[in-house]
Amino acid sequence: MILFSLGLPGRLAEWCDGVLAQLAGRWDGGAAVTTYPPLPRMFGYEVITPVLDQVTLSLIETDATHLVMGARQPDERLRAMLDATKARFVVALDDPRFAVADILAETNGELRAVTRAVANSCPLVMRCASLPGALTIRGDQAAADAVAAVEAMAHHFELPLGDGEARHIVEQLAARDLCYAPQTPDEETPRTLVTRHRMVEGALAAYAACFAGGDLATIVWPRELFIVNGNPGKGPADVLEVSGGSRVVIYGPYIHLPQGSWTARVIVGFSPEAAGHTFLVDACADRQLACTSFQPGKAGVYTADINFSLDEPSGHGLEIRVWVGSDYARGQLALGHVILRPLAMRQPDAIIGSHDDFRTVLDL
Repeated sequence: MILFSLGLPGRLAEWCDGVLAQLAGRWDGGAAVTTYPPLPRMFGYEVITPVLDQVTLSLIETDATHLVMGARQPDERLRAMLDATKARFVVALDDPRFAVADILAETNGELRAVTRAVANSCPLVMRCASLPGALTIRGDQAAADAVAAVEAMAHHFELPLGDGEARHIVEQLAARDLCYAPQTPDEETPRTLVTRHRMVEGALAAYAACFAGGDLATIVWPRELFIVNGNPGKGPADVLEVSGGSRVVIYGPYIHLPQGSWTARVIVGFSPEAAGHTFLVDACADRQLACTSFQPGKAGVYTADINFSLDEPSGHGLEIRVWVGSDYARGQLALGHVILRPLAMRQPDAIIGSHDDFRTVLDL
């Protein structure tokens, strides 16, 4: 038997994996758990091998009769298989900001890499949660009544439970430090401090609201998620030189978004010397999706809006790039952030040609 446990990387998904392994392990032959992709691969930028390929490898490598597949980035092939076969599976749907805090507490991961990893999981898990075979287990549900959550999983897979067995499973997992602890909203813990970080809040707060039953709204990618090109020793939070010829100056962050039509507002500051030169902003997802060019008339803060459509999440994810369009450009630029909205949302007024010093974009 193969049991699929889908969810964001973090304590809740790990707990659901453990529950399914305990349920399946009551049969002869035991149950093995495979979590895929592993966190180090999620922290990188390479395209992840399809989950179903890893299922095959795991079945070859294990001696157990049953396999629990903990999929942290459920790709389109897996989603299509689950839909076509009407298979039953579990979706661990937690506040993604908590998932970031959980990973940071258990690894030496960099905040940018961890935030990217969780953000990449969100649209993939969300897409699978709407399938008819999904049982959604939420963090507040597991925290409030873990026994009831175990019973719900057993019922979903039509696995009989004797009196007290669900509680015994919860206690067994807790003995292995595998549990999902509740949190007081007013508590000042390392977890809450992480969830309030600007990068985490910008990239993941919209998903948290969506998972709680709202609509997906504004996502903000702060400059720290991006990568600098051609400015040795400089990072995305620095002022960048534009001289050096036509090229991409800053790009990234390679994060998946849900399927649909989107608008990206890119906020950039330019120094006086950059005025009159051509710059471009484009969006790519393994190919160019949209592009716009503009010439700042004077120093200040400018915005560039681009509209594009995305198919189901695949490949490396979305990339936003800021280009120097002239071989003779001079001056400096600084990236503020990128605001992403479903295209149907009303757009606020743009900030164009601010009289403030261009470096004020770094305060955004």
